[in-house]
Amino acid sequence: MSQFKRLLGFLRPYTGRFFAAVVLMAVVGACEALTALLIRPVFDRVLGPESPAASRILLFQLPFNGRGIYLQDFIPSRIHNEWTVVALAIIGVTLVKGLSEFFATYFVNFIGHSIVRDLRNLVYSKLIQQSIAFFTKNPTGRLMSAITSDIDKIQNAVAQVSADFLKQVFTLVGLLAVVCYIDWKLTFVSLLLVPLVVFPSVNIGRYIRKSSRSSQDKMAELNSVLQETFTGIRIVKAFVMELFEVAKFKAATRRLLKTNLRWVRAQAATSPLMELLGAITIAGLLLYERNEILHRAQTAGGFVAFLYALIKMYEPIKRLSGVNNAVQQAVGASEEVFRYLEVPQDVGEKPDAVELPPFQDEIAIEHVDFDYEDGIPLLRNVNLRIRKGEVVAIVGSSGAGKSTLASLIGRFFDVTHGRILLDGYDVRDVKVSSLRGQIGLVTQETVLFNDTAFNNICYGSQSWSQTAVVEAARAALAHDFIMELPKGYQTEIGERGQRLSGGQRQRMAIARALLKNPPLLILDEATSELDTESELLVQSALGNLMAGRTVLVIAHRLSTVRRADRIVVLDRGSISEVGTHEDLINRGGIYQRLHKLQFVDVEP
Repeated sequence: MSQFKRLLGFLRPYTGRFFAAVVLMAVVGACEALTALLIRPVFDRVLGPESPAASRILLFQLPFNGRGIYLQDFIPSRIHNEWTVVALAIIGVTLVKGLSEFFATYFVNFIGHSIVRDLRNLVYSKLIQQSIAFFTKNPTGRLMSAITSDIDKIQNAVAQVSADFLKQVFTLVGLLAVVCYIDWKLTFVSLLLVPLVVFPSVNIGRYIRKSSRSSQDKMAELNSVLQETFTGIRIVKAFVMELFEVAKFKAATRRLLKTNLRWVRAQAATSPLMELLGAITIAGLLLYERNEILHRAQTAGGFVAFLYALIKMYEPIKRLSGVNNAVQQAVGASEEVFRYLEVPQDVGEKPDAVELPPFQDEIAIEHVDFDYEDGIPLLRNVNLRIRKGEVVAIVGSSGAGKSTLASLIGRFFDVTHGRILLDGYDVRDVKVSSLRGQIGLVTQETVLFNDTAFNNICYGSQSWSQTAVVEAARAALAHDFIMELPKGYQTEIGERGQRLSGGQRQRMAIARALLKNPPLLILDEATSELDTESELLVQSALGNLMAGRTVLVIAHRLSTVRRADRIVVLDRGSISEVGTHEDLINRGGIYQRLHKLQFVDVEP
């Protein structure tokens, strides 16, 4: 119920439309009841050979004062023919019912789709605000499944099913009033069997809810397989693993099918149960009403009207069981969605966070510890000061914590202990946007988007002028190859920039950083995956980017850090050496060993 109540909370902005939909669906229910009441005069007056001529047709009597409501009260007085009166009444009721149902269904679906849009936007906004650590712990496929297929299940319940629910409820109420009006004792007997179906339907709904949650988990698993395969398609093909991946995908779809069939079986059991109830009830009614009609206690028209209303009543009951099943599916799917909404933001912004002024002095890393997970230390007691305009390189073996240290400065993670200061401001006390707005990042894995070259360079920048973009591209040595593209700067470069070479992608990333014009720059293995020619071009572009900025360089290749003002050597999460290239190469420590490993001459 907690998930269902939370879903209802999204209804508040649309209260007016929802109220209108409820009123219109009430009209639909009333029209269904009137249609049932109109059957009695059809058999008793229009088709009855012994019906009194030229008398008024009684529709129903009010229970509290016995006043009769006649069909002629709603028909122009100049129309006297009973056939015409009943026919016009049937047409009028059907017209009002159709118009009311159309607008009510539209309003409910508008509300439902709007609620789903709001929920999807909220989940996406919540997820994108999470730290990098969150995305390393949660598979991409599962996150995608929550935003797409899980919310699609909710959409079915709050849009299409909600409209059906309102219609069936008011129809059921209206028809129940009709059968009670015609013969309340017979109505009571007829409804005795309803609990025999309602209780099993509730249990079936609970089973469907559990099966639906399991189905969504299997769908998330399927998304993960797809995401991994398509992302690593080059490796799949290079190692001739297509058949293996197909087999893995088939296994995932087989598990999904097995789970889906569970709730399909449960849902399919509801309809036969309702039909059996209806058959037993109608058989009993035929035996009972035969004697009532023979003894003039009931008219043929009254019995047909009662039977029509009763049969029509079972349809809403059956549909409401289906509505319950759909709601249970939605509640099951919403569990994962709301779980993500409840995940605390581990890199949150304090309510009293301040704007970080433009960088002027230094970055101070003081006694910093960082645990990637509880009990798994990565950095220990790191102390470092980086002055404005200084180029500092961080080197070390894989897993030493180089990239993590750089990420802590941009507050992609929060330190476990200690603090990081920019001009005396703790990065945890300033607004994240004002901090990251002063940092440019060029990484080993260049991230470009499936958009134009122009928009990729502008990404994250306040400047959108053609001149500024071209100047940034020229400085990054990217202008020439961009102009060779089919549409120049307006060329779509494909997902992750796949239509460009590695060096071209890297130079576009440098142009993006140049256009942002940040005072602080982090180069994280920016040339590690490039060939020699591309590396030379990128190094020239990086030289233009680094001019006049405070730069933190992370590199495996020691050839890229020789010109740094200082080199910091990380070893097993701690700083072991600090100095210039010349100092460290002669010190006989870790840096010298790394240098020898990279530049030793290999004997033939």
